[in-house]
Amino acid sequence: MKKTVKKGEKILDMVKDKEIICAKLDGKIVSLDYMFKDEGEHDIEFLSLSDSNATRIYESSIRFLVGMAIKLVNPRLDVRFFYNISRSIFCRIISKNNFKINANFVKKVSDKMKELVDADLKIERMKISKDEALKLYHQQGFIDKVNVLKYRPENFSHLFYCKYKNFTYYDYLYSPLVVSTSYLNKFILRIYQPGFLIQVPRSENKGEIPTFIDEIKFATTLAHTSKWAELNHLDTISNINQFVKKYGAMSLINLSEARFNNTLAELGEKIMAKDNTIKMVCIAGPSSSGKTSFANRLTFELMTYGLRPIRISMDDFYIPKAELPKGTDIESAEAIDIPFFNELMSDLIQGEKVRLPSYNFKDGLRKFGRETRLGENSIIIIEGIHALNSKLTASIPEHQKFKVYIAPQPQVNIDNHTPLSMTDLRLLRRITRDARTRGSDAKETISMWPNVRNGEFKYIYPSEENADFIFDTFLHYEPCALSKIVLPLLDKINPDCEEYTVAMRLKNTVKYFLPISLDDIPCNSLMREFVGGSSFKDAR
Repeated sequence: MKKTVKKGEKILDMVKDKEIICAKLDGKIVSLDYMFKDEGEHDIEFLSLSDSNATRIYESSIRFLVGMAIKLVNPRLDVRFFYNISRSIFCRIISKNNFKINANFVKKVSDKMKELVDADLKIERMKISKDEALKLYHQQGFIDKVNVLKYRPENFSHLFYCKYKNFTYYDYLYSPLVVSTSYLNKFILRIYQPGFLIQVPRSENKGEIPTFIDEIKFATTLAHTSKWAELNHLDTISNINQFVKKYGAMSLINLSEARFNNTLAELGEKIMAKDNTIKMVCIAGPSSSGKTSFANRLTFELMTYGLRPIRISMDDFYIPKAELPKGTDIESAEAIDIPFFNELMSDLIQGEKVRLPSYNFKDGLRKFGRETRLGENSIIIIEGIHALNSKLTASIPEHQKFKVYIAPQPQVNIDNHTPLSMTDLRLLRRITRDARTRGSDAKETISMWPNVRNGEFKYIYPSEENADFIFDTFLHYEPCALSKIVLPLLDKINPDCEEYTVAMRLKNTVKYFLPISLDDIPCNSLMREFVGGSSFKDAR
Protein backbone atom coordinates (compact mmCIF):
# COMPACT_ATOMS: atom_id res chain seq x y z
CA MET A 1 0.00 0.00 0.00
CA LYS A 2 1.08 3.57 -0.61
CA LYS A 3 1.72 5.57 2.53
CA THR A 4 3.08 9.03 3.24
CA VAL A 5 5.65 9.01 6.04
CA LYS A 6 7.34 11.63 8.19
CA LYS A 7 11.05 12.10 8.74
CA GLY A 8 12.20 10.11 11.79
CA GLU A 9 9.14 7.87 11.73
CA LYS A 10 9.75 4.11 12.06
CA ILE A 11 7.87 1.33 10.35
CA LEU A 12 7.29 -0.07 13.82
CA ASP A 13 5.18 3.01 14.61
CA MET A 14 2.71 1.89 11.93
CA VAL A 15 2.38 -1.68 13.20
CA LYS A 16 0.32 -2.81 16.17
CA ASP A 17 0.10 -6.52 15.34
CA LYS A 18 3.03 -8.65 16.51
CA GLU A 19 2.23 -11.13 13.77
CA ILE A 20 4.08 -8.70 11.49
CA ILE A 21 7.77 -9.63 11.43
CA CYS A 22 9.24 -7.26 8.84
CA ALA A 23 8.22 -5.08 5.92
CA LYS A 24 8.81 -4.74 2.22
CA LEU A 25 9.66 -1.10 1.60
CA ASP A 26 9.59 -0.10 -2.07
CA GLY A 27 10.36 -3.75 -2.86
CA LYS A 28 13.21 -4.13 -0.36
CA ILE A 29 13.00 -6.19 2.86
CA VAL A 30 13.63 -4.07 5.96
CA SER A 31 13.40 -4.55 9.70
CA LEU A 32 10.55 -2.96 11.63
CA ASP A 33 12.99 -0.56 13.29
CA TYR A 34 13.73 1.05 9.91
CA MET A 35 13.65 4.86 10.29
CA PHE A 36 12.70 7.17 7.41
CA LYS A 37 15.27 9.86 6.69
CA ASP A 38 12.91 12.09 4.73
CA GLU A 39 9.24 12.79 4.34
CA GLY A 40 7.58 11.22 1.31
CA GLU A 41 5.37 8.53 -0.16
CA HIS A 42 6.47 4.91 -0.10
CA ASP A 43 5.06 1.54 -1.06
CA ILE A 44 4.96 -0.48 2.19
CA GLU A 45 3.89 -4.10 2.61
CA PHE A 46 3.78 -5.68 6.07
CA LEU A 47 4.97 -9.29 6.13
CA SER A 48 3.82 -12.05 8.47
CA LEU A 49 5.12 -15.59 8.86
CA SER A 50 3.26 -16.68 5.74
CA ASP A 51 6.01 -14.89 3.79
CA SER A 52 9.38 -16.61 3.28
CA ASN A 53 11.32 -13.39 3.97
CA ALA A 54 9.63 -13.08 7.34
CA THR A 55 10.21 -16.71 8.32
CA ARG A 56 13.88 -16.42 7.41
CA ILE A 57 14.24 -13.42 9.75
CA TYR A 58 12.25 -15.27 12.42
CA GLU A 59 14.48 -18.35 12.16
CA SER A 60 17.65 -16.25 12.47
CA SER A 61 16.15 -14.49 15.48
CA ILE A 62 15.33 -17.83 17.11
CA ARG A 63 18.98 -18.84 16.77
CA PHE A 64 19.91 -15.56 18.48
CA LEU A 65 17.43 -16.36 21.26
CA VAL A 66 18.71 -19.93 21.72
CA GLY A 67 22.30 -18.70 21.90
CA MET A 68 21.36 -16.13 24.54
CA ALA A 69 19.31 -18.62 26.55
CA ILE A 70 22.15 -21.16 26.62
CA LYS A 71 24.61 -18.52 27.88
CA LEU A 72 22.15 -17.66 30.67
CA VAL A 73 21.65 -21.33 31.59
CA ASN A 74 25.38 -22.09 31.53
CA PRO A 75 27.90 -19.38 30.48
CA ARG A 76 30.56 -22.03 29.74
CA LEU A 77 28.52 -23.57 26.93
CA ASP A 78 28.06 -22.57 23.31
CA VAL A 79 26.01 -24.08 20.50
CA ARG A 80 26.47 -24.92 16.85
CA PHE A 81 23.44 -24.88 14.54
CA PHE A 82 22.85 -27.10 11.52
CA TYR A 83 19.96 -27.21 9.07
CA ASN A 84 18.41 -30.62 9.49
CA ILE A 85 15.49 -32.94 8.88
CA SER A 86 11.83 -31.96 8.84
CA ARG A 87 12.80 -28.33 8.08
CA SER A 88 14.21 -27.97 11.60
CA ILE A 89 17.50 -26.73 13.09
CA PHE A 90 19.79 -29.17 14.88
CA CYS A 91 21.65 -27.81 17.90
CA ARG A 92 24.82 -29.39 19.22
CA ILE A 93 26.31 -28.12 22.45
CA ILE A 94 29.97 -27.08 22.38
CA SER A 95 31.79 -27.62 25.65
CA LYS A 96 35.34 -28.20 26.84
CA ASN A 97 34.04 -30.79 29.31
CA ASN A 98 32.24 -33.08 26.84
CA PHE A 99 28.82 -31.90 28.02
CA LYS A 100 26.02 -34.45 27.56
CA ILE A 101 22.57 -33.38 26.43
CA ASN A 102 19.56 -34.59 28.43
CA ALA A 103 15.86 -33.77 28.57
CA ASN A 104 16.30 -31.62 31.69
CA PHE A 105 18.82 -29.35 29.94
CA VAL A 106 16.60 -28.95 26.87
CA LYS A 107 13.69 -28.01 29.14
CA LYS A 108 15.86 -25.43 30.94
CA VAL A 109 16.80 -23.83 27.61
CA SER A 110 13.19 -23.85 26.43
CA ASP A 111 11.99 -22.31 29.72
CA LYS A 112 14.69 -19.65 29.55
CA MET A 113 13.68 -18.79 25.98
CA LYS A 114 10.07 -18.36 27.08
CA GLU A 115 11.24 -16.19 29.97
CA LEU A 116 13.13 -13.94 27.53
CA VAL A 117 10.10 -13.79 25.23
CA ASP A 118 7.82 -12.76 28.10
CA ALA A 119 10.33 -10.06 29.13
CA ASP A 120 9.80 -8.27 25.78
CA LEU A 121 13.47 -7.33 25.40
CA LYS A 122 14.71 -5.10 22.61
CA ILE A 123 17.06 -6.65 20.06
CA GLU A 124 19.14 -3.77 18.75
CA ARG A 125 21.70 -3.46 15.99
CA MET A 126 24.92 -1.47 16.10
CA LYS A 127 27.81 -0.79 13.75
CA ILE A 128 31.29 -0.96 15.29
CA SER A 129 34.89 -1.38 14.18
CA LYS A 130 36.30 -4.85 13.54
CA ASP A 131 38.61 -4.43 16.54
CA GLU A 132 35.67 -3.67 18.83
CA ALA A 133 33.74 -6.64 17.45
CA LEU A 134 36.74 -8.93 17.98
CA LYS A 135 36.98 -7.78 21.60
CA LEU A 136 33.30 -8.52 22.28
CA TYR A 137 33.53 -11.94 20.61
CA HIS A 138 36.58 -12.82 22.69
CA GLN A 139 34.71 -11.82 25.87
CA GLN A 140 31.87 -14.20 25.02
CA GLY A 141 34.20 -17.02 23.94
CA PHE A 142 33.05 -16.89 20.30
CA ILE A 143 36.44 -17.79 18.83
CA ASP A 144 34.73 -19.13 15.69
CA LYS A 145 33.40 -15.62 15.00
CA VAL A 146 36.84 -14.15 15.66
CA ASN A 147 38.31 -16.48 13.04
CA VAL A 148 35.71 -15.59 10.40
CA LEU A 149 35.98 -11.86 11.01
CA LYS A 150 39.63 -12.02 9.87
CA TYR A 151 38.37 -12.62 6.33
CA ARG A 152 35.90 -9.74 6.33
CA PRO A 153 37.14 -7.16 3.79
CA GLU A 154 35.39 -4.21 5.48
CA ASN A 155 36.99 -2.51 8.51
CA PHE A 156 33.67 -2.45 10.38
CA SER A 157 31.15 -5.00 11.55
CA HIS A 158 27.52 -5.11 12.59
CA LEU A 159 26.36 -6.71 15.82
CA PHE A 160 23.03 -7.34 17.49
CA TYR A 161 22.73 -7.08 21.25
CA CYS A 162 20.07 -7.75 23.85
CA LYS A 163 20.14 -6.80 27.55
CA TYR A 164 18.57 -8.87 30.30
CA LYS A 165 19.07 -7.84 33.93
CA ASN A 166 22.87 -7.50 34.33
CA PHE A 167 23.69 -9.56 31.21
CA THR A 168 24.21 -8.31 27.63
CA TYR A 169 24.36 -10.79 24.79
CA TYR A 170 26.13 -9.93 21.51
CA ASP A 171 25.83 -11.89 18.28
CA TYR A 172 25.56 -11.54 14.52
CA LEU A 173 23.54 -13.89 12.32
CA TYR A 174 24.14 -12.41 8.83
CA SER A 175 20.47 -11.48 8.68
CA PRO A 176 18.05 -8.85 9.99
CA LEU A 177 16.38 -9.84 13.27
CA VAL A 178 13.06 -9.09 14.90
CA VAL A 179 12.98 -5.94 17.04
CA SER A 180 12.00 -7.65 20.28
CA THR A 181 12.10 -11.07 21.92
CA SER A 182 8.32 -10.90 22.36
CA TYR A 183 7.87 -11.71 18.66
CA LEU A 184 9.50 -15.13 19.14
CA ASN A 185 6.71 -17.04 20.85
CA LYS A 186 6.42 -19.85 18.31
CA PHE A 187 8.98 -22.62 18.64
CA ILE A 188 9.34 -26.21 19.75
CA LEU A 189 12.47 -27.78 21.24
CA ARG A 190 12.83 -31.55 21.19
CA ILE A 191 15.75 -33.70 22.26
CA TYR A 192 17.40 -35.42 19.31
CA GLN A 193 20.65 -37.05 20.35
CA PRO A 194 23.44 -36.04 20.39
CA GLY A 195 21.74 -32.63 20.57
CA PHE A 196 18.28 -31.14 20.20
CA LEU A 197 16.10 -29.80 17.41
CA ILE A 198 14.32 -26.45 17.10
CA GLN A 199 11.16 -26.31 15.04
CA VAL A 200 9.98 -22.92 13.84
CA PRO A 201 7.14 -21.62 11.66
CA ARG A 202 7.53 -22.05 7.89
CA SER A 203 6.00 -19.91 5.17
CA GLU A 204 5.10 -22.93 3.04
CA ASN A 205 3.14 -24.14 6.08
CA LYS A 206 1.21 -20.85 6.24
CA GLY A 207 3.29 -19.54 9.13
CA GLU A 208 2.76 -22.56 11.35
CA ILE A 209 5.25 -25.10 12.68
CA PRO A 210 5.24 -28.21 10.45
CA THR A 211 4.46 -31.63 11.87
CA PHE A 212 7.72 -33.28 12.82
CA ILE A 213 8.73 -36.23 10.63
CA ASP A 214 11.79 -38.26 11.59
CA GLU A 215 13.38 -38.62 8.15
CA ILE A 216 15.80 -41.40 9.02
CA LYS A 217 17.59 -41.75 5.67
CA PHE A 218 18.09 -38.01 5.26
CA ALA A 219 19.25 -37.64 8.88
CA THR A 220 21.79 -40.44 8.43
CA THR A 221 23.27 -38.78 5.35
CA LEU A 222 23.52 -35.43 7.14
CA ALA A 223 25.23 -37.10 10.11
CA HIS A 224 27.79 -38.77 7.84
CA THR A 225 28.47 -35.52 6.00
CA SER A 226 28.89 -33.61 9.26
CA LYS A 227 31.26 -36.20 10.71
CA TRP A 228 33.41 -36.25 7.55
CA ALA A 229 33.66 -32.45 7.51
CA GLU A 230 34.70 -32.33 11.16
CA LEU A 231 37.25 -35.15 10.83
CA ASN A 232 38.90 -33.25 7.96
CA HIS A 233 38.52 -29.81 9.61
CA LEU A 234 36.33 -28.58 6.76
CA ASP A 235 33.28 -27.72 8.86
CA THR A 236 33.58 -23.90 8.93
CA ILE A 237 34.67 -21.14 6.58
CA SER A 238 37.77 -20.42 8.61
CA ASN A 239 38.73 -24.11 8.65
CA ILE A 240 38.28 -24.43 4.89
CA ASN A 241 40.36 -21.29 4.33
CA GLN A 242 43.05 -22.62 6.67
CA PHE A 243 43.09 -25.90 4.75
CA VAL A 244 43.63 -24.00 1.48
CA LYS A 245 46.43 -21.94 3.04
CA LYS A 246 48.17 -24.98 4.52
CA TYR A 247 47.74 -27.61 1.82
CA GLY A 248 46.72 -25.64 -1.28
CA ALA A 249 43.52 -25.43 -3.30
CA MET A 250 44.40 -28.52 -5.34
CA SER A 251 44.48 -30.63 -2.17
CA LEU A 252 41.03 -29.40 -1.17
CA ILE A 253 39.69 -30.21 -4.63
CA ASN A 254 41.26 -33.68 -4.63
CA LEU A 255 39.95 -34.47 -1.15
CA SER A 256 36.42 -33.32 -2.01
CA GLU A 257 36.37 -35.25 -5.28
CA ALA A 258 37.75 -38.36 -3.53
CA ARG A 259 34.83 -38.25 -1.09
CA PHE A 260 32.40 -37.92 -3.99
CA ASN A 261 34.05 -40.84 -5.81
CA ASN A 262 33.96 -43.05 -2.72
CA THR A 263 30.24 -42.42 -2.21
CA LEU A 264 29.61 -43.08 -5.90
CA ALA A 265 31.46 -46.40 -5.61
CA GLU A 266 29.34 -47.26 -2.55
CA LEU A 267 26.19 -46.52 -4.55
CA GLY A 268 27.44 -48.67 -7.43
CA GLU A 269 28.00 -51.59 -5.07
CA LYS A 270 24.48 -51.28 -3.62
CA ILE A 271 22.94 -51.26 -7.10
CA MET A 272 25.01 -54.27 -8.18
CA ALA A 273 24.00 -56.14 -5.04
CA LYS A 274 20.51 -56.18 -6.59
CA ASP A 275 21.83 -56.70 -10.13
CA ASN A 276 19.52 -59.61 -10.90
CA THR A 277 16.37 -57.60 -10.33
CA ILE A 278 17.17 -53.92 -10.96
CA LYS A 279 16.15 -52.72 -14.41
CA MET A 280 15.95 -49.00 -13.73
CA VAL A 281 17.85 -46.48 -11.60
CA CYS A 282 15.73 -43.38 -10.87
CA ILE A 283 17.56 -40.14 -9.98
CA ALA A 284 15.69 -37.14 -8.59
CA GLY A 285 16.57 -34.00 -6.68
CA PRO A 286 15.74 -30.31 -6.41
CA SER A 287 16.96 -27.66 -8.84
CA SER A 288 20.75 -27.37 -9.26
CA SER A 289 21.50 -30.59 -7.43
CA GLY A 290 23.61 -31.71 -10.39
CA LYS A 291 21.26 -34.42 -11.72
CA THR A 292 22.66 -34.37 -15.26
CA SER A 293 26.32 -34.69 -14.30
CA PHE A 294 25.48 -37.18 -11.58
CA ALA A 295 23.64 -39.41 -14.06
CA ASN A 296 26.68 -39.28 -16.35
CA ARG A 297 29.04 -40.14 -13.49
CA LEU A 298 26.83 -43.03 -12.39
CA THR A 299 26.71 -44.32 -15.96
CA PHE A 300 30.48 -44.77 -16.03
CA GLU A 301 30.52 -46.17 -12.50
CA LEU A 302 28.12 -48.92 -13.54
CA MET A 303 30.10 -49.54 -16.71
CA THR A 304 33.04 -50.61 -14.55
CA TYR A 305 30.86 -53.57 -13.53
CA GLY A 306 30.26 -54.52 -17.14
CA LEU A 307 26.85 -52.86 -17.44
CA ARG A 308 25.89 -50.70 -20.39
CA PRO A 309 23.41 -48.13 -19.03
CA ILE A 310 20.95 -46.29 -21.23
CA ARG A 311 20.52 -42.70 -20.00
CA ILE A 312 17.08 -41.12 -20.31
CA SER A 313 15.94 -37.67 -19.17
CA MET A 314 12.34 -37.20 -18.06
CA ASP A 315 12.53 -33.70 -19.50
CA ASP A 316 12.20 -35.28 -22.95
CA PHE A 317 8.76 -36.64 -22.07
CA TYR A 318 6.97 -33.33 -21.56
CA ILE A 319 3.63 -33.07 -23.28
CA PRO A 320 4.03 -30.90 -26.41
CA LYS A 321 3.12 -27.31 -25.60
CA ALA A 322 0.15 -27.23 -27.99
CA GLU A 323 -1.35 -30.34 -26.33
CA LEU A 324 -0.75 -29.27 -22.73
CA PRO A 325 -4.08 -28.77 -20.89
CA LYS A 326 -4.69 -25.11 -20.07
CA GLY A 327 -3.57 -24.14 -16.58
CA THR A 328 -1.20 -27.09 -16.13
CA ASP A 329 1.72 -26.33 -13.82
CA ILE A 330 4.83 -26.95 -15.94
CA GLU A 331 6.64 -28.16 -12.79
CA SER A 332 4.00 -30.77 -12.01
CA ALA A 333 3.96 -34.44 -12.97
CA GLU A 334 0.83 -33.71 -15.05
CA ALA A 335 3.04 -31.86 -17.54
CA ILE A 336 4.77 -35.18 -18.30
CA ASP A 337 3.25 -37.58 -20.84
CA ILE A 338 2.97 -40.32 -18.23
CA PRO A 339 1.18 -42.97 -20.35
CA PHE A 340 3.73 -42.56 -23.13
CA PHE A 341 6.66 -42.69 -20.69
CA ASN A 342 5.37 -45.88 -19.03
CA GLU A 343 4.68 -47.53 -22.37
CA LEU A 344 8.16 -46.76 -23.66
CA MET A 345 9.84 -47.96 -20.44
CA SER A 346 7.84 -51.21 -20.55
CA ASP A 347 8.81 -51.79 -24.16
CA LEU A 348 12.47 -51.20 -23.32
CA ILE A 349 12.47 -53.62 -20.39
CA GLN A 350 10.78 -56.26 -22.54
CA GLY A 351 13.68 -56.02 -24.97
CA GLU A 352 11.92 -54.14 -27.75
CA LYS A 353 13.62 -51.50 -29.88
CA VAL A 354 12.30 -47.98 -29.15
CA ARG A 355 12.90 -44.54 -30.54
CA LEU A 356 13.71 -42.03 -27.78
CA PRO A 357 12.07 -38.60 -27.81
CA SER A 358 13.77 -35.23 -27.48
CA TYR A 359 11.89 -32.20 -26.15
CA ASN A 360 12.74 -28.68 -27.28
CA PHE A 361 11.82 -26.19 -24.56
CA LYS A 362 12.13 -23.21 -26.90
CA ASP A 363 9.41 -24.27 -29.32
CA GLY A 364 7.62 -26.73 -27.03
CA LEU A 365 7.87 -29.55 -29.56
CA ARG A 366 8.77 -33.19 -29.05
CA LYS A 367 10.82 -34.90 -31.72
CA PHE A 368 12.15 -38.43 -32.01
CA GLY A 369 15.82 -39.27 -32.34
CA ARG A 370 17.99 -42.33 -31.75
CA GLU A 371 16.74 -45.87 -31.57
CA THR A 372 17.87 -48.11 -28.73
CA ARG A 373 17.25 -51.48 -27.16
CA LEU A 374 17.95 -52.78 -23.67
CA GLY A 375 20.63 -55.42 -24.03
CA GLU A 376 21.45 -58.31 -21.72
CA ASN A 377 23.89 -56.18 -19.69
CA SER A 378 21.92 -52.95 -19.96
CA ILE A 379 20.15 -50.93 -17.30
CA ILE A 380 18.03 -47.79 -17.60
CA ILE A 381 19.10 -44.59 -15.80
CA ILE A 382 16.39 -41.96 -15.71
CA GLU A 383 16.78 -38.51 -14.17
CA GLY A 384 14.30 -35.75 -13.50
CA ILE A 385 12.51 -33.96 -10.70
CA HIS A 386 9.70 -36.55 -10.74
CA ALA A 387 11.87 -39.63 -11.07
CA LEU A 388 10.99 -40.89 -7.56
CA ASN A 389 7.27 -40.45 -8.13
CA SER A 390 5.96 -44.00 -8.44
CA LYS A 391 3.08 -42.76 -10.58
CA LEU A 392 5.48 -41.97 -13.40
CA THR A 393 6.95 -45.48 -13.41
CA ALA A 394 3.80 -47.38 -12.44
CA SER A 395 4.33 -49.98 -15.18
CA ILE A 396 7.66 -51.01 -13.63
CA PRO A 397 7.47 -53.22 -10.48
CA GLU A 398 9.00 -51.56 -7.43
CA HIS A 399 11.54 -54.34 -6.92
CA GLN A 400 12.98 -53.57 -10.37
CA LYS A 401 13.71 -49.92 -9.48
CA PHE A 402 16.53 -48.41 -7.45
CA LYS A 403 15.74 -44.85 -6.36
CA VAL A 404 18.41 -42.23 -5.70
CA TYR A 405 17.72 -38.80 -4.22
CA ILE A 406 20.51 -36.26 -4.68
CA ALA A 407 21.06 -32.75 -3.29
CA PRO A 408 23.93 -30.71 -1.88
CA GLN A 409 23.74 -31.08 1.90
CA PRO A 410 26.54 -28.88 3.28
CA GLN A 411 27.10 -29.31 6.98
CA VAL A 412 29.38 -26.27 6.88
CA ASN A 413 29.00 -23.14 8.98
CA ILE A 414 29.96 -19.52 8.44
CA ASP A 415 30.41 -19.65 12.21
CA ASN A 416 28.83 -21.79 14.93
CA HIS A 417 25.61 -19.78 14.92
CA THR A 418 25.19 -19.47 11.14
CA PRO A 419 24.95 -22.67 9.11
CA LEU A 420 25.44 -22.59 5.35
CA SER A 421 22.00 -22.82 3.75
CA MET A 422 21.47 -25.82 1.47
CA THR A 423 18.92 -23.82 -0.50
CA ASP A 424 21.15 -20.75 -0.91
CA LEU A 425 23.98 -22.97 -2.12
CA ARG A 426 21.75 -24.34 -4.87
CA LEU A 427 20.70 -20.82 -5.79
CA LEU A 428 24.38 -19.83 -6.11
CA ARG A 429 24.90 -22.81 -8.39
CA ARG A 430 21.84 -21.82 -10.42
CA ILE A 431 22.96 -18.19 -10.80
CA THR A 432 26.37 -19.36 -12.00
CA ARG A 433 24.93 -21.80 -14.55
CA ASP A 434 22.15 -19.51 -15.80
CA ALA A 435 24.61 -16.69 -16.45
CA ARG A 436 26.78 -19.01 -18.53
CA THR A 437 24.20 -21.08 -20.40
CA ARG A 438 21.22 -18.72 -20.72
CA GLY A 439 22.77 -15.29 -20.48
CA SER A 440 20.54 -14.60 -17.47
CA ASP A 441 21.64 -12.06 -14.90
CA ALA A 442 21.54 -12.82 -11.17
CA LYS A 443 18.48 -10.59 -10.71
CA GLU A 444 16.46 -12.69 -13.14
CA THR A 445 17.48 -15.99 -11.55
CA ILE A 446 16.71 -14.74 -8.04
CA SER A 447 13.31 -13.41 -9.12
CA MET A 448 12.16 -16.81 -10.41
CA TRP A 449 13.60 -18.79 -7.48
CA PRO A 450 10.43 -18.62 -5.29
CA ASN A 451 8.47 -20.40 -8.03
CA VAL A 452 11.18 -23.05 -8.23
CA ARG A 453 11.00 -23.53 -4.46
CA ASN A 454 7.21 -23.84 -4.51
CA GLY A 455 7.53 -26.64 -7.05
CA GLU A 456 10.11 -28.41 -4.91
CA PHE A 457 7.86 -28.45 -1.86
CA LYS A 458 4.97 -29.75 -3.94
CA TYR A 459 6.65 -32.32 -6.13
CA ILE A 460 10.12 -33.29 -4.86
CA TYR A 461 10.53 -33.21 -1.08
CA PRO A 462 7.50 -35.45 -0.32
CA SER A 463 9.22 -38.34 -2.13
CA GLU A 464 12.80 -38.02 -0.81
CA GLU A 465 12.35 -40.62 1.93
CA ASN A 466 11.18 -43.10 -0.75
CA ALA A 467 14.77 -43.22 -1.99
CA ASP A 468 16.95 -46.29 -1.57
CA PHE A 469 20.02 -44.06 -1.40
CA ILE A 470 20.49 -40.37 -0.56
CA PHE A 471 23.56 -38.81 -2.15
CA ASP A 472 25.15 -35.56 -0.95
CA THR A 473 26.45 -33.70 -4.02
CA PHE A 474 28.16 -30.93 -2.04
CA LEU A 475 31.85 -30.46 -2.76
CA HIS A 476 33.69 -28.67 0.03
CA TYR A 477 35.69 -26.51 -2.36
CA GLU A 478 32.67 -25.28 -4.29
CA PRO A 479 32.00 -22.06 -2.33
CA CYS A 480 35.62 -21.09 -3.04
CA ALA A 481 35.10 -21.83 -6.74
CA LEU A 482 31.68 -20.17 -7.03
CA SER A 483 32.75 -16.98 -5.23
CA LYS A 484 34.94 -15.78 -8.11
CA ILE A 485 32.04 -16.06 -10.56
CA VAL A 486 29.00 -15.18 -8.51
CA LEU A 487 30.17 -12.16 -6.47
CA PRO A 488 30.56 -9.89 -9.54
CA LEU A 489 27.12 -11.02 -10.73
CA LEU A 490 25.52 -10.20 -7.38
CA ASP A 491 27.28 -6.83 -7.25
CA LYS A 492 25.32 -5.79 -10.36
CA ILE A 493 22.01 -5.90 -8.51
CA ASN A 494 20.94 -2.38 -7.63
CA PRO A 495 20.01 -1.63 -3.97
CA ASP A 496 16.61 -0.42 -5.20
CA CYS A 497 15.76 -3.85 -6.65
CA GLU A 498 13.53 -6.34 -4.82
CA GLU A 499 16.23 -8.97 -5.33
CA TYR A 500 18.86 -6.91 -3.48
CA THR A 501 18.11 -8.42 -0.05
CA VAL A 502 18.64 -11.94 -1.35
CA ALA A 503 21.77 -10.82 -3.21
CA MET A 504 23.27 -9.44 0.00
CA ARG A 505 22.47 -12.67 1.84
CA LEU A 506 24.14 -14.71 -0.89
CA LYS A 507 27.19 -12.45 -0.84
CA ASN A 508 27.54 -13.09 2.89
CA THR A 509 27.44 -16.80 2.13
CA VAL A 510 30.49 -16.83 -0.13
CA LYS A 511 32.49 -13.63 0.33
CA TYR A 512 34.47 -14.98 3.28
CA PHE A 513 35.75 -18.01 1.35
CA LEU A 514 39.20 -17.75 -0.22
CA PRO A 515 38.74 -17.90 -4.01
CA ILE A 516 40.39 -20.72 -5.95
CA SER A 517 41.21 -21.22 -9.62
CA LEU A 518 38.68 -23.10 -11.74
CA ASP A 519 41.45 -24.60 -13.86
CA ASP A 520 42.19 -27.32 -11.30
CA ILE A 521 38.64 -28.69 -11.18
CA PRO A 522 38.45 -32.07 -12.98
CA CYS A 523 36.57 -32.00 -16.28
CA ASN A 524 34.23 -34.78 -15.09
CA SER A 525 33.43 -33.08 -11.78
CA LEU A 526 29.81 -32.36 -10.99
CA MET A 527 30.93 -28.77 -10.36
CA ARG A 528 31.67 -28.41 -14.08
CA GLU A 529 27.92 -28.52 -14.75
CA PHE A 530 27.77 -25.07 -13.17
CA VAL A 531 31.12 -23.40 -13.87
CA GLY A 532 31.53 -24.87 -17.36
CA GLY A 533 34.16 -27.02 -19.02
CA SER A 534 32.48 -30.39 -18.47
CA SER A 535 33.66 -33.41 -20.43
CA PHE A 536 30.03 -34.56 -20.62
CA LYS A 537 28.31 -33.20 -23.70
CA ASP A 538 24.90 -32.71 -22.10
CA ALA A 539 26.20 -31.17 -18.85
CA ARG A 540 26.03 -27.69 -20.22
